[in-house]
Amino acid sequence: MAEDSIRGRVARNAGALYVVQLVSFLVPIFEIPILARALGPVAYGQILFCQALALTASLLVEYGFNINAAQQAALARGRLPGLNRLFSQVLLAKILLAAPLAGLMLAAWSLGLLDAYLSGPALLGFVLAYFLAFGFSPMWYFQGRERMSGPAMLDVVLRLCGLGVLAVLVRTPDDFLLALPVLAIPPLLNTCLTLGWCRFEVGSVAWDFKGARRQIREGFHFFVYRSASNLAMSAIPVFLGLSSGKRAVGEFAPPEKLIKGMTSLAMPFLSAAFPVFSQRLEAGGEAVSFRAPLAVLAVIAVLVSVGTGLAIVIGPWVLDAMLGSSFGGALSIYYVLTGLAPLRILNQSIAMMLLIPAGRAKPTSYVISAFSILGVLCGTGLSVLYGGLGMAAGLVGVETALLAVMVGMSAVLVRRSAACGGGDR
Repeated sequence: MAEDSIRGRVARNAGALYVVQLVSFLVPIFEIPILARALGPVAYGQILFCQALALTASLLVEYGFNINAAQQAALARGRLPGLNRLFSQVLLAKILLAAPLAGLMLAAWSLGLLDAYLSGPALLGFVLAYFLAFGFSPMWYFQGRERMSGPAMLDVVLRLCGLGVLAVLVRTPDDFLLALPVLAIPPLLNTCLTLGWCRFEVGSVAWDFKGARRQIREGFHFFVYRSASNLAMSAIPVFLGLSSGKRAVGEFAPPEKLIKGMTSLAMPFLSAAFPVFSQRLEAGGEAVSFRAPLAVLAVIAVLVSVGTGLAIVIGPWVLDAMLGSSFGGALSIYYVLTGLAPLRILNQSIAMMLLIPAGRAKPTSYVISAFSILGVLCGTGLSVLYGGLGMAAGLVGVETALLAVMVGMSAVLVRRSAACGGGDR
């Protein structure tokens, strides 16, 4: 019965997360033809640069709490004082992290250092709104409590409403400034409403500065893992824009969004199963064989192989339907990037299904961080000569090397467990 209950919770939360992930995948895809055809590659590239800058900064505020705090919330299930303390500490920690970043962006803008991309107050406001919306999202709380259905539906409704308004209002290049609030308001409203939801459940926020600092200190390796695994994709338009210009960003972003959507399809299942594996592997619960996570990884490998084959066949038709003939280099970039999706999914799966639940969070986080930074550097270096195509090639090459290292780490973990008599663990 307990096993059935666990499976039921994982299935419900994975289902809710898949609804959100599907909408999160489809909404940016439908945004591409609306914005790309209305604004053109240069103006569209400018919006993408601003979004990437905000999302990259928000990862520094999110700080890996979607793993670290979600794990703590899973272990504190049913203890309201503990949840109140955790929510208060995480919220204050995010404020402490966000304040200097927001100040830095304001200072850089006022000094004219961002004039090439943030030429007016409207663009600065757009970046700050996006930054706050994604940096302060409390989805970690609902994930840890395995109660994702309500927040998932709220996110879906707001995203679809924003997409509908965008399709109606943004038609020509003159609608550039109008597109900014339409893009920013749905995620910002979602974060405000879900924060209020958490406040209603856990009670008044206690401003525990000591606890907030402890969350930042103890969560550093989770931050390294979480940020590194996402920074490679989030920061790429920023580096590409700086090395190759707005048009290169406009050509790279549509295939990148398709690949990023494919990559994210595994995360709902991984996020829903992660608290269960954390409780059973790391927290000393019922003995679990490594056969279960290894079997899951094998199934994921088969599924991503099939999915990659479909993407190679379908992707060119999708790109042509979305972009038309104005984005000449997008198809070549897409073909190279199709190799990135299966590699990244497998690396995420190994980390969240095996290494982190088994107590290897710190080495895993540093390995992923090092390779992610290397991927961005290699891609940026190649993009100076080859634009978006060079960025894609650099990312795929480094991600391949990371997979080899992750497989090696997993093999060592399983062998050591067997040698210590923990083969049934």
